[in-house]
Amino acid sequence: MKKVLWLLSLSAMLAGLGYFWPHQAAIEPVAETPAKATPSDGTTAEKKPQAKPAHINVTEKIPEPVTESFKLLASAYAAELNTPPYSRPLSIDDEHLLQPNQYIVQTVPLQGGASAAIVLPKYRFSYPEAVPVTLQVSGLQVSDVSVRLQHEASMEHTESKAMQGTPEHYTATLDADDSWNGSFEVQVSFSASGQQQVLKTGIEYYNPVATVTAVGEPFGIGSDMHIPVQIDVRQSGFYRLRANLYTEQRQPLALLTTTEKLSEGETEITLKAFKAVLRQHSGPFIIGTFILEKRPAVPGELTQYGDSEQAQYQIDYFSLDQLTDETWQPDEQERQRLQFLQQMAGQQ
Repeated sequence: MKKVLWLLSLSAMLAGLGYFWPHQAAIEPVAETPAKATPSDGTTAEKKPQAKPAHINVTEKIPEPVTESFKLLASAYAAELNTPPYSRPLSIDDEHLLQPNQYIVQTVPLQGGASAAIVLPKYRFSYPEAVPVTLQVSGLQVSDVSVRLQHEASMEHTESKAMQGTPEHYTATLDADDSWNGSFEVQVSFSASGQQQVLKTGIEYYNPVATVTAVGEPFGIGSDMHIPVQIDVRQSGFYRLRANLYTEQRQPLALLTTTEKLSEGETEITLKAFKAVLRQHSGPFIIGTFILEKRPAVPGELTQYGDSEQAQYQIDYFSLDQLTDETWQPDEQERQRLQFLQQMAGQQ
């Protein structure tokens, strides 16, 4: 699923492509004040004003590479409008959606062709999870390897913990603290060639504000399979829940999203899967890869996160006969966006 990012400014995108809005520019010099000319006989003669020049119309044309870019955007957006925003098709190519919490290893080049990298199992952690840290080293002898966490906002840090291992792999596990909350910097220090080196990377660690505890039996309404999700809410607020729906063989089907205001305590939130994204599959299904977010209530407030008691839950057989075959109808704003893209692509 190649999602069109309408959250970005379209004008900024156009400027980045080197294009500005088509227009007609009228070039018109300011008329000069009639001047007085003095003949040789000393009399004064009035110089006739020059005729006003005609308008020059300049029409800009969209460069061919830009047109092709808009064709791709229009095609992707048209495909996206075939399904509702709460139930988007998912494929094996959508790696960033299938592994939203993946930690991307960054290898740091060092002097003399050596390199080092911090390796973590994921990017976001929830209490009471420990944080295992690995240092990978290539082409360099290191010693006195240690690791600590530093909170990015308060700059407070944990005590350093020694890392043990082989000359190429050093590991340590940082035990959780219930006070950890927010963005942290992982700092790995070591000595090499008589110098002290420090490698840094970022993670997020949260004390969960809500927890997914169970998934109920699905039921059909209209063209949607409704999936009730039980949540234990510790802090009330507006929550967004995202989850991936798979076949029993772990083939990705859809990204499901819902947003609701939740009160403290045990409550229920419903995810919906549009019939078209089920692709004739009637189950069993697997639902997992949960991302539960408490949205900021006021400007400056940070997003907080929840977790799930289980990484995934199974949904038993569901009869697709319960669902209607209605097609999804985009709203007027979405249709206007598509029309604009098609015009810019020269398709209208």
